[in-house]
Amino acid sequence: MSSWKDSFVAYFWKGIKADNRAVLGVEVEHFILQSQTREAVTYDGDNGVRQILGQLMKLYPAAKILPDEDFFGFSTPEFTITLEPAAQLEISIAPMESIRKVAGVYQHFRYNLDRVLAAFGYIAVTAGCQPTSHVADLPLLPKKRYTLMDSYFRHCGTGGVEMMRGTASVQVSIDYQSEADFCRKIQAAYFYSPLLKLLCDNSSSFQGTNITVPLTRTSIWRRVDPARCGILPHLFSHSYSFADYADFLGSMPPIFLKQGRRIVPTGQQTTTQLLDGRKPTVAELSHILSIAFPDVRLKQFLEVRVADSVALPFMLAYCALIKGLLYGQEGLNYAHEQIKHHKITDEAILAAEDALIQKGWKACIYGHPVHLWAKDLLALARRSLPAEEQPFLDAFYPVVTYGGIVHIPADIRIELERQNSKILEPLV
Repeated sequence: MSSWKDSFVAYFWKGIKADNRAVLGVEVEHFILQSQTREAVTYDGDNGVRQILGQLMKLYPAAKILPDEDFFGFSTPEFTITLEPAAQLEISIAPMESIRKVAGVYQHFRYNLDRVLAAFGYIAVTAGCQPTSHVADLPLLPKKRYTLMDSYFRHCGTGGVEMMRGTASVQVSIDYQSEADFCRKIQAAYFYSPLLKLLCDNSSSFQGTNITVPLTRTSIWRRVDPARCGILPHLFSHSYSFADYADFLGSMPPIFLKQGRRIVPTGQQTTTQLLDGRKPTVAELSHILSIAFPDVRLKQFLEVRVADSVALPFMLAYCALIKGLLYGQEGLNYAHEQIKHHKITDEAILAAEDALIQKGWKACIYGHPVHLWAKDLLALARRSLPAEEQPFLDAFYPVVTYGGIVHIPADIRIELERQNSKILEPLV
């Protein structure tokens, strides 16, 4: 094994958690829009997102500015605020065992963010795709990383401009207790991923045009870069390992590397070619991990990256579903029985996504009518959750009934918000 590969595998081994706590880390991305026109608010200029960050940070006395080329975010003990390439605002909530605590942190953040935005005449919107503005018109943050990524993605696929400037997601991170546990969880996460994408499909328009087919954000990501996105190669081998994920990183061009204070473009050269048997620096290792964008990503935890950005009731339902399916032994066992029975491969995952794009909630995947399978998996997840977290799953039942988040009638949405507030009443 090469020196660079040893370093990555050792890094993944250090991520193993000795305890069995069902801990979740949650990231939610938001589009900042003008409330009247729904046009995107950019980073620079008067009343830009940079100024919004400054106003928001004043509400957190313990906040610290993140070290960077400019003011792109800040951290507090409970969460970190950062910006995506076209000034989508992201909150990364620290890993927590309780979904109620995740909800409390997010509610308090949104209360402060919404107050700040109201003074500017802006709103924060959770959606998978930029609803109104044309992404080609949106400037990137003044950040060398994003400039180099933008240039690279324009030559390796057709979706890079749309992905960087026009998408937003919810990402949920989970721990692993051993290399074997990592294997079971990452395979199960990919097996469940088509349904997770459909349940959290939350894009009714993109660049001012109504969306008529499901999974628009997924379709964009499919066109970005096959070397770093989508489904991991050889994932469903008998014993997928840390070394296998390192091989994926080795075959991927890292786009650029840091040399001292300089950021140097690396073109089509792969990680293996660039490191050439030597150990990566800490900065190189961190960068290479962060520039890989598979649907489920390994760092020193597993990051499930398949969901559109969604409003609080659905975000909490998604957290509960991930927790029930990927921490519960019943959910893991079921996934692996199905993987074995249906001989699941990466082609099967893509075929399931294709079926959902074509037929939505009327599709069958892995031999199951998706609307019935969703209810079965919600029931399975419920059995694995503590009693106080089971009601969070209820927000997904109207999604199944009405064929997607965007199709839920306004009165049902209001009732979902009311029920959610009741569940979280002590926090409100």
